[in-house]
Amino acid sequence: MLNKKIVGGFFAFSVLVSGLVHAGTTTITTKYEQSFKENKDHRVKLRVGHAFDNNTSVYFEQTRRWLDEMNGSPDIFENLLGLGYTHTLDGKNRWSIRPVMEYRYTPTAEFARPSLRLNYRVNDDWLIGARYRYEYQTYSEDGRTRSRVNRFDGYLNYSLTDQVSLGWNPNYAYHLGSGGSMYTGTSDRWENHFIADYRINRAQSLRLKYKLKDETRDSAIYNAGERNDVIELNYSYRF
Repeated sequence: MLNKKIVGGFFAFSVLVSGLVHAGTTTITTKYEQSFKENKDHRVKLRVGHAFDNNTSVYFEQTRRWLDEMNGSPDIFENLLGLGYTHTLDGKNRWSIRPVMEYRYTPTAEFARPSLRLNYRVNDDWLIGARYRYEYQTYSEDGRTRSRVNRFDGYLNYSLTDQVSLGWNPNYAYHLGSGGSMYTGTSDRWENHFIADYRINRAQSLRLKYKLKDETRDSAIYNAGERNDVIELNYSYRF
């Protein structure tokens, strides 16, 4: 298993060094996510990120989880560390590319997840984008075959007003090789995320996200053959 102290130390060092050279903006985001069918999944997330003036950003997110009922303290479900950089491709700041390296670890597994996102701002109201992520399982507690997953995302955002914007994020993922399956029971799955953002002021914003899931495999104990959709509510504060 990769030593988590080394990973955490690397990102802490990145923040410290970049902070000594470049100012920037820190964002703290709290998230609550819930499914609604059998065996309800309740998740709370805390994300802390810093975007530097040199277009580099780092972030850490922890997810805690209750299953079925919200009793007692939620268990740690996963931790996520990320380091990214945004590069503008033209003088009008319409095209940009963003490589990101993420490391996700749970109590039983760890994953490396490099990604590359391309954005194009059509005008002041419309933005489109696409992202590719490759997820490789670097550690498995039970010793099973480590999974490898290709993930593809599309993005379409529209600003209704200076405060309100809407977004659509279709995403597709599939396992490489024969070593794994999705919650669908097959090697792939589709999801569509619908997003509404509201900017309260320059420092605060809200986000409502509806995750339209693919159908759960027919052999599942809970919600077999059904879409166990999820709603997520976010609050962000920037300073």
